Amino acid sequence: MGIIMNKIVAMSMAAVAVLNAASMDEAFVAGKAEGQIRAAYVSQDNEVDQDTYGTAIGGILKYETAEWNGLKLGVGAYVSQKLHFATGSFDEGKANADLFGENTKSYAYAGEAYLDYGANDFNLRVGRQQLDTPFADTDDIRMHPNTFEAAVASYRGIEGTTLVGGYMTRWAGYDSGSDISKFKKPADGSNGVAIVGFMNESVDNLAVQGWYYGADKFADLYYADAAYTVGFGEEMGLELNAQYAAFKEDTQADGTKSGVDGNVYGIGAAFIAGPVTVGAAYNRGSNGEGKTPPIGFGGGPYVTSMEEWTIEGMEDVKAYQFSAEVDMGAAGVEGLSLSVLYGVFKSDPAAVKVRETDVIVAYAVNERLGVDASYARIQDGNDNAGEGGTDGGYSRFLVRMSYNF
Repeated sequence: MGIIMNKIVAMSMAAVAVLNAASMDEAFVAGKAEGQIRAAYVSQDNEVDQDTYGTAIGGILKYETAEWNGLKLGVGAYVSQKLHFATGSFDEGKANADLFGENTKSYAYAGEAYLDYGANDFNLRVGRQQLDTPFADTDDIRMHPNTFEAAVASYRGIEGTTLVGGYMTRWAGYDSGSDISKFKKPADGSNGVAIVGFMNESVDNLAVQGWYYGADKFADLYYADAAYTVGFGEEMGLELNAQYAAFKEDTQADGTKSGVDGNVYGIGAAFIAGPVTVGAAYNRGSNGEGKTPPIGFGGGPYVTSMEEWTIEGMEDVKAYQFSAEVDMGAAGVEGLSLSVLYGVFKSDPAAVKVRETDVIVAYAVNERLGVDASYARIQDGNDNAGEGGTDGGYSRFLVRMSYNF
């Protein structure tokens, strides 16, 4: 951890030390263990590069003490063990890194390790933890969610409003880089990211939020969105949303600018009619020459984001998305849903045009067991969206089974 985070942890542990041993013993005895067992298979067929695949089993085992004097301690082990059932070679070139750690190896690490303090409408959590904010989020799309080394405070004393402030120094997970299990700085040489935000739902059917992220050696990120729901009856309605983000690049450790600059706006609508939902969304970016938008530290908040592709890294981007989802409960299969999405991403300065089609099946067998599968097909219209200007097209299949306990 960084110097600032170490000081915060030291002060927090000093507070714990003043508690009497008897109350601490009771808190540990009354604590609870929970977790998730997850098995996953992923394969990717690339137009240019080597096709890859991988199978893993693992999950999360977490223990959290009961509360004493407003304090709780929590720790969670994140594990992914490589499996291989097929015949033939499974060398590093064929192993899909999405499920594995450095050099496509199995991994195990402490994804969560925190001290949590709560009093009335105030909460403070210090240490490794999950975050769910627009530009720093868990994005649980492979074996484990992203987690962050951070100190985050929240206050809910204003009706319908949550205020958030914090500081994040490192993060790990699928979105963080090549070694999933290693906690990394948000940028080379970065001291961390200051986070300030609010969420408000005081108006019926309206939710708004606004956020600022000061990411040292990366960029200042500003974000706001609003979602409004219109009901036409018990089983029919319209969901409308709008978003805006602005970025100001920072100087990197090597003295150059980060290239993250400009702004993005987005609009979306979803019409719900019983078990069927159809939607459309649009993002438009505006950047200086050679500048692009980010997704931040996670999956990003954009309304057009697909299973694989987003507007990240695309100058003056235009993105469209169309979607349809069917809840099969109306057909007698409770817990089953089918989704189809189609997206188009264009960057005129780079002459890039990418189309993606997604098919997603999710089945909640019961409250504990669930299965989801997705197929994504990415087509590079001008054969230049890949590394070095090559054909970036590919297809990816993913299936996961999760059991919560």
